[in-house]
Amino acid sequence: MNARRPALTYCLLAVLLLALTTLLAACSDAENPTPVITTTSATSAAPALTATSVPPTPIPTLTATPIPPTATAVPTATPVPPKPLVIGLITSRTGAYAAYGEMLERGFMLGLNYYTQGTNKINGHEVKVLIEDDSSDPDKAVAAARKLVQQEGAEILVGTPGSPAAQAVSAVNDTELKKIFMATPVADPSLAGLSFSRYLFRLSSSPDQAVMTGATYAATLASATRNERIASFYPATPAGQSLNTTWKEAALATDDNISWVEVAVPTTATDFTTYIQKVLNANPDVLVLNWSGSTTAKLYLQMQAKNVFSEIDTISPVGDGTSLKAAGDDLIGTLGVSSYWYQFPKTAENDALVKAFKDKYNTFPDLYVPDGFAAFSAIQAALARTGGDTDPEKLIPALEGMSFATPKGKETFRKEDHLALQPMYIVRLLRDNTGTYAFPIPQLIKELSPEEAAAPVRKS
Repeated sequence: MNARRPALTYCLLAVLLLALTTLLAACSDAENPTPVITTTSATSAAPALTATSVPPTPIPTLTATPIPPTATAVPTATPVPPKPLVIGLITSRTGAYAAYGEMLERGFMLGLNYYTQGTNKINGHEVKVLIEDDSSDPDKAVAAARKLVQQEGAEILVGTPGSPAAQAVSAVNDTELKKIFMATPVADPSLAGLSFSRYLFRLSSSPDQAVMTGATYAATLASATRNERIASFYPATPAGQSLNTTWKEAALATDDNISWVEVAVPTTATDFTTYIQKVLNANPDVLVLNWSGSTTAKLYLQMQAKNVFSEIDTISPVGDGTSLKAAGDDLIGTLGVSSYWYQFPKTAENDALVKAFKDKYNTFPDLYVPDGFAAFSAIQAALARTGGDTDPEKLIPALEGMSFATPKGKETFRKEDHLALQPMYIVRLLRDNTGTYAFPIPQLIKELSPEEAAAPVRKS
């Protein structure tokens, strides 16, 4: 029994040691949550534990079922509207040329409506017309041009009625603004002549075209007579002398056998009897009459008293309705050169213009209305050639030699000087027996084609 005591003691100590070790491990676990892996030596006094192999529990295979993605609403981008086409219209709502300015503005806006078919768009671009009144003053016209281009972003300029104002705008446009300038209505022949600008394209007819039309017809009349003589009655000014020379050159180019009699009259004259007698003494077959201003009515009255108009075929440029009204019955029976009378052209454009003008303004379109109408046609046709590009370096070659539709028919910008070649008309002024008009009305005698009425190129 005593011999077994050491073995029992040994066993008790081992149990106590094992319990103490477990207690210490438990305390260690409580203090340190991270498990500590202790490797037991093979020579440890603790009995070895034999691990029994336990088959691993199989992990079930999960088949993923595709979940359709949640559609995310993509915001629709608001389309950016195309940039508007800005056109600057310089006109005269006040001042000496207000009547012509009104014709220009009305014609241009009716042309815009007609050629865009009421959409007010070219190639999807809205057309924005900005209008400035130059008060018939060259300085104000220049200020208007600068404002339209530099502040308002105008890409093309149109206007203006007064020749001095148009000259001033053309000069500053040439050196500073450099935009296409559709000049109308202007009288000065140097615009598309000696004052040529590569940016300027002239819509209104030049006096040179009226001269070619009238002189050719006057020469034809004189050539059919025994005398073959033409008298020219004009103001004794540089401009008047230049006009006389132009008529003479054109007439002699038609028939160099014609005698040309010159009657230059001081602008200060109020009694024209002496000068009228010079005409009668020359016994001409045709009288070319170039006179304007406040003394015109008195001149016509004195010529009527001397039976000039009844004895001599007299030919002169025909103005607008206001000019015809001022001349009154004194012009009845005389011949004239006209760039437009609303009853002459037989075109769809003219029919549309006359109807729209009558519907809106209850009257007929006067002399310069079709030029404003034609200006928009030219712009649209040129932009069609450039694909809407308003760069002057693209528009200039597009415009040069370009033909476009107008109320008068086809017109063409001559490449050499940018003058719009267009039909012109020989008329005779007759009394209106219908009571519709308070002035003599033009009756068509002959229409000259654009080529027949083409003036010499005078570009410097």
